[in-house]
Amino acid sequence: MVEEATMAVLEEKKVQRDVPTEQPSVKLNRRMLKKKKQLLAQGKGTKSEYFDVYGADAKAEVVLQPPGPNLRLTFQDLQGLVLWVLADGESPKWVSVKNKPLVTKVVMLLMPGLDAALYMEHPALFKSLSQCFGVPRAAVGVSPVATSAQTVEALLSCPKPRVKKNLKRAHPESSSSDSEEEKPVQSVIPPVEDVRRGEDGLMRRLENENSKEGHSVSVNGQPPFPASYYTLTARQIHENGYPKVVEGEDVQPGFVRTLPAAANVTPLDMVAVDCEMCSTCEGLELTRVSLVSSQGIVLLDKLVKPGNSITNYNTQYSGITAAMLADVTTTLTDVQEEILKLVHAETILIGHSVENDLAALKILHPLVIDTALLYHHPSRGPTRKPALRMLTGRYLKRRIQSDKGGHDSVEDARAAMDLTLLKISKGPGFGKRLKPNFESLIEVLGRHGCRTSLIDRRPILHQYAVGSCNAIIANSDEEVCFKAVKEVKKTAVDFVWAQFTDLNAYYEDQARATEDWSIRMAEMAAIMTCKQEPGSAGISLPEGLRTVLARLDDRFNKFYDALEPNTLLIVATGHGDTSSVRRLQELKWKRQGSSQKWSRCDEDVLEEFAARAETTLVFTCIK
Repeated sequence: MVEEATMAVLEEKKVQRDVPTEQPSVKLNRRMLKKKKQLLAQGKGTKSEYFDVYGADAKAEVVLQPPGPNLRLTFQDLQGLVLWVLADGESPKWVSVKNKPLVTKVVMLLMPGLDAALYMEHPALFKSLSQCFGVPRAAVGVSPVATSAQTVEALLSCPKPRVKKNLKRAHPESSSSDSEEEKPVQSVIPPVEDVRRGEDGLMRRLENENSKEGHSVSVNGQPPFPASYYTLTARQIHENGYPKVVEGEDVQPGFVRTLPAAANVTPLDMVAVDCEMCSTCEGLELTRVSLVSSQGIVLLDKLVKPGNSITNYNTQYSGITAAMLADVTTTLTDVQEEILKLVHAETILIGHSVENDLAALKILHPLVIDTALLYHHPSRGPTRKPALRMLTGRYLKRRIQSDKGGHDSVEDARAAMDLTLLKISKGPGFGKRLKPNFESLIEVLGRHGCRTSLIDRRPILHQYAVGSCNAIIANSDEEVCFKAVKEVKKTAVDFVWAQFTDLNAYYEDQARATEDWSIRMAEMAAIMTCKQEPGSAGISLPEGLRTVLARLDDRFNKFYDALEPNTLLIVATGHGDTSSVRRLQELKWKRQGSSQKWSRCDEDVLEEFAARAETTLVFTCIK
């Protein structure tokens, strides 16, 4: 028995010797793989490490956390998700992203007008949305009367991070004030005549002086947009009182129209203009006109004798005195002829509140850049036009209009030209003011090395396309869809913004066209009193609205199909039918003091319209 046991032990040892031992390198690889899994479980690691552990088919995943009672998301929650994925933002509480480093890009799509009630009552009209996302999350809009511009601002401007105050007392000389209106900045740049060496030299000088603004200057040495991008739209021309320029119509008596350059003439690209006026018995009339080229060269500087007797020279503003005009014989017609030789229909005319200059010159011109609209007021934003002196002090760091003898039209024209050149070099978002303590989401992403693309209408790009952001103009939802489909496929882009506005435009058109609101209010009252089953159609939608919604869902389907794998898609509806809420509030105000009273039932209907308009939706998924 002892011999048999001994033989068995010897045989077992022999078998163990015959089994090949694991190589040290294999053990090391297994340890590294285990360590990588532990790091990835903690949300750490790189994209390549994820693929090493989970294979080439590894995917990121969005997991929505259960909502709390009466909890609705805000637009800052959406910004938090974007910043968490692409920058160094904090992890949001309402959503988590598994395998976050695998996310290739973030795409945000805004579809204003689609409220939660419309989506839930007519699910059959949103098949593509429901198939891609499932159940959305409720979100609260800016307000029940918010415009699309306010909604976009809430999505693309985020709060600045709080910075602890330095307890050390700052030296009085180091403090600075943001109000250039009361205290102009002392000139730290030599006069233009001393430093100007053509447009390139001016650009380099202004770029250095404005490096504090944090805007990228250009891409590959080229301005983000050409000068023509900044010319006034037809709506801006109408709203700001410019002389009407309508092709084919006769001009008013005394007015002249700029003409296209002859075949053998090369028109000037840009010319800045400034005029001085005095008061006559017929109103304000021209007394001096100055034209300046983009290189700062004075092209024209003439005193002009008004056609009517002067009642006030306005010397404190115009700088014009009786002695200056005593021997002047040049008339308005004379300077009109000279200007038409310098400014052709293809030339961009630049100035500050140029509508006043064109009215004094009695010239009709289609291409205008107005620095009063090009820049926001530093403290009051777009609601008030800034003074030229304020803009020049703030952005060019030089003082103008400081002479008690009045303004200098050559100096003012050069200031307008320099401000325009600076704007062109910096991009559309430069000089635009956001809410206090807020900054552009695009700028924040840019600071973290993210490349962004915005596909939207021109006014939105003017406001938010900053730095090296790729801004793509689209004038319709069909064009937005077509261009966005191309943009989301680019691997070099980290964040894409697009907006479908047809639904909101439909509501705006309906609100303007509706004069008798009794039918609309009765329909809403019926919806409020009828207890409908979830998903029931309720009151049928107008055929025009159904067509708009069908196109919206179809465009979304094309948009979604174009996304690359592991793309995080965020769809926000922003607000509902806020146009109707604004019109109903108008109707309520008009009825105050009239024989037709605003009833309690009317107020309930208004509140229901407002609640629907303010309750929006957020959809999130990873392709």
